Amino acid sequence: MDEKKQHIMTAAAEVFTRYGFKKASMQDIADAAMMSRAALYLHFRNKDDLFRSLMDWHHGEALKAAEAAFSSDRPFILRMENALTNFTTTMMAPAKASAYGLELFEANMMLASDINAATTLHLRVLIENAVKTAISEDEISLAATGLSAEALADLIYVCLDGIKKAPNGLEKLDQRLAALMRLLDASTRPS
Repeated sequence: MDEKKQHIMTAAAEVFTRYGFKKASMQDIADAAMMSRAALYLHFRNKDDLFRSLMDWHHGEALKAAEAAFSSDRPFILRMENALTNFTTTMMAPAKASAYGLELFEANMMLASDINAATTLHLRVLIENAVKTAISEDEISLAATGLSAEALADLIYVCLDGIKKAPNGLEKLDQRLAALMRLLDASTRPS
């Protein structure tokens, strides 16, 4: 992404956080980006287009945070916990930082469902690859679980999704993920 678009995205994120999706206007975003509204329209067709671009960028940043944690040389359980924490906190940060968090979440679901689906698929692949790598490097064993690598990866993702949606999801994220990782560690530790 070029520097100008990055500047606009940063300004848009601040405006959406401050005013919510519904109340934010292209003029508000142009003002925050210190440009004319006409110049803003040279980069984005409308507010929906800008929001979708912002969500695409934001989802990409969350995936990069997960990929960085998965590629570390830490033990499998710590790589998994850090990747899931990094991904979730990056994804949820805008909603958590705004009084309009639910509205922003709903706008994301309505305007960027295809981006959400692609991000979910990408994260699932990252989790599955991490599990398969840990098995091949004898960091974990699935013998006691009766699960395949694919089934374990699916279970980890579904648990993460449930943790995010549970009451106080973000506030208790670290605590709940740590408990999940303890269970994962105890059940997959090689004998």
